[in-house]
Parts: sequence; C-alpha cells; structure tokens
Amino acid sequence: MNASATVIGTVARKELLGLLRDARFWWTGGIMLVLMLIALFLGRQHMQRVDSEHAAARAVAYQQWLDQGDKNPHQAAHFGQYAFKPVSPLAFVDPGIDQFVGSTVWMEAHKQNEFNFRPARDATSLQRFGELTMAFVLQILVPLVIVLLAFSAFTGERERGTLRQLLSIGVKPSQLLVGKGLAIIAAVGTLLLPAALLGFIALGFADNQQAGISDLFVRSVWLVVGYAIYLIGFIALALAVSAALPSSRKALIVLLAFWVVNGFIAPRVMTDLARLFCPTPSKVEFQNGINEARKATFGHDETHPAFVAFRDEVLKQYNVTRIEDLPVSFRGLTLRKDDESGYRIYDEHYGALWNIYARQERLRAMAGFAFPLAALRPFSMGLAGTDSFHQNQFATAAELYRRQIQTAMSEDLILHHKNGDDRYVSNRQLWEKIPALEHKIPDAGTAIARQGLNLGILLVWMLATVAFAVTSTRRLRPL
Repeated sequence: MNASATVIGTVARKELLGLLRDARFWWTGGIMLVLMLIALFLGRQHMQRVDSEHAAARAVAYQQWLDQGDKNPHQAAHFGQYAFKPVSPLAFVDPGIDQFVGSTVWMEAHKQNEFNFRPARDATSLQRFGELTMAFVLQILVPLVIVLLAFSAFTGERERGTLRQLLSIGVKPSQLLVGKGLAIIAAVGTLLLPAALLGFIALGFADNQQAGISDLFVRSVWLVVGYAIYLIGFIALALAVSAALPSSRKALIVLLAFWVVNGFIAPRVMTDLARLFCPTPSKVEFQNGINEARKATFGHDETHPAFVAFRDEVLKQYNVTRIEDLPVSFRGLTLRKDDESGYRIYDEHYGALWNIYARQERLRAMAGFAFPLAALRPFSMGLAGTDSFHQNQFATAAELYRRQIQTAMSEDLILHHKNGDDRYVSNRQLWEKIPALEHKIPDAGTAIARQGLNLGILLVWMLATVAFAVTSTRRLRPL
C-alpha cells in the first residue's frame, strides 16, 4: 500500500470512529433506520393488500362477464368489464403516481374511459404532503442526515485548529477529502444496509405473475445505483461547502437551504413551469375535443351522412340493393366500422395527451442538473414500475382488451345475425372466447432505457459536486 492510500485510510478510520463515537449519530441513525424499516413494512403490507384486492376484483369482474346470460352480442359489449391495474412488485419501495392516477377503468362499448378510484382524492392534507415510504426516506431524510454528518467536516477542523496541523505535516487536501468522504459513505451505508437487505429479501417473496424474479432483481440493482449516485453527490456537496466556507454555522445554513429547495421548492416550481410551457387541456376541454371528433362518426344514428355513405358502399360492395339481401349482418358491419372510427379518434387524443405529459416530465427533469431530486424521482418511479410510462402501458393494454371484446362481438353479429332479425342472442360460449385480461409490466431493459436521460443528469450532477469538492479542498492552506 502506498503512502497516499495509507494516509487516506488513516483519515477515514479516524473520521469513522469519530462518527461512531458520537451519540448524535446513533440517535439520528437509529431514528432513520426505524423510519426506513417502518416504511418498508408498511409499504409491503399496503402493496400486498391492494394487490390481493385487485386480484379478487379481477376474478369477480371476469366471472360476471361469463355469467351475464344469453343476450345480443352488442348488449354484451355494453355490459363490459372492469380492469384493475396490477400492483408493481417494487411499489413498496416507491408507490409513485399510483395514488394519483387511479387503478381501475370501466371498459364498455364505443368509449375509452378514464381511470377512477384515486386514493389521493380521499387523503388528508398531511398525507398529500408526503407519505412515509422508502422513496421518501431515501430522497428527503437521508440527505438531511448526510448534511448533519458532513457540514462540519472541514469547518470543524478549521475551528478546532487541527486543519492547519494536518496540512502542515504534509497531509494533502485531496487525501482529507477522500478519507472523509469514505468515512461518511461507510456511516451512511451502515444505516442503509439493514433496510436494503430486508428489501431484497422481501423481493424474493414477490408475486412473479407481473414480472420474473430476475427482472425484478435487475430493476432493484439499478435502483440502488441511482440512489447511490444521488447520495454520493450529496456527500460530495456537503464536503465541498464545508471546505469552501469559513464556519460550520454558515456551511449548515447553506446546506439546509439547498436541502429545502431540492426537496420541496424546486419540484413544485418545476411542476408549475412544466404546466406553463406544456399546458394540458382540462377534463372538460379534452372530452369536448373527443365529442367534436365523434360527431363525424355515425354511432347509432342511421340518418347520419356517414352512415348513409357506408350503407351505400356496403350495398355496392356486395352488389345488392337492399340490406335484407346482404349475406352478412349489416348491423355487425356498422358497429365494427363505427368502433374503428372511434379507435382512431381516441388514439389521436389520448396519444397527444400522453405526449404532453412526456414533455412535462422531460422539462421537470432538466432541473436535476442543479437539484437532483428532479431527476431521481422519475428514475425511481420508472424502475419501481409506478411512473406514467407503466401507467400508460396498462391503459393501452386495457384499451386493446376493450377493442378485442368489441371486435369479437361485432364479428359474431356479422357472421351469425340475420338482417331484420332483432331476436338474435349469443351465449356463454362466445363470452368464454374472451380470455381474462392479463398484464405484465415491461421488462427491466425497457424501463432502464427510458431512464437514460434521468440517469445521465444524476451522473452529471454527481460529477459536478465531486469537482466542486476537489476545487474547494485544493484551496485549503496551512495558514
């Protein structure tokens, strides 16, 4: 081992022993560890409860579909089903937007509905401020612990007069920086390791129906990488500020101010800016836009010009002059045609809305170069499977399932219904041709690839804080 490594090791051991001997570290760390374990336990319990409720509701909804009795296939399409979003196995780490966007959608004929049953609507003001989750602890509380551990790393040495002595005997500022940094990393790691181990153990008991265990493990490893970058950046920033400012008091004030802005002010400001530069339509405006577009389709209106044009086109195609002479059900053809026209409208409007949300997310993430939580939060939700992308994936799956029902019902009418016969009904054999909706979350590779921008922003921020720390410590002088 060379001399530099020896010095760094000595500094690290001295700093770590000092932290471990400080009762304040154990009080703070103990409270933090308890909060993490509580968050882990409550998150896991909540996830299991919601997932079991959704699984039971899915089974009941599908059984109701099968037991609806004999009826016209189009009436069966209107009977519809509920779709319940499966809970991501990593939601116990970061529940993301699930509380705010809803997890249940009613699938019915001719209409793509919005998601309902959003728990956040029933939450108190205190709950909306922030729930106790592993993500909240890691994103907000652990950085506060880092600030309290590191704000006096250099200023304390300066105020005690030991900094001058260390530099005078040949200890390089860079060696002090690395040693102190390693000591704080070890101290923070000591606090996080028990919760991390329990989290991986809990992951081993996850329900593999939504994702394979290997896929969940890859997601978890990348989550650890993202949070490690975030926390190491905070450690470097705290050490940089402590080296740059003349007193512990000033260093603490500056670091606490950054912590407040990063955790509470910047996210709110960036959300407002994203809405300003990428505004979304109100619910009424959005629905009115769809309704206006739907006016070009005929629905059940047989006097609509589009209906007349389609009727004439079908009669010409089959070379007949009367609907009664068609070899297939004109009723089934019109339902299929109108549904297909509606699909294009819904795809256009919902696609445009989701694109706006995506632009808002990218704009909010740009603040991560200065305030890393703006990039870490979407990264965490994306790897946990609780972000808008995963929500849209399920919404798309539910809509495709709805269309599968519509198409099957219309095709049955086209093939078996006789024109002019209003008594045609189908039965359970047709309903059973529609399998229960199954949805798996996207694979880990897809989730990681989508978070490349946020991970890059976190890396840039961490490297910038390390560079700041190196620059600040280089200016330290014995006198």
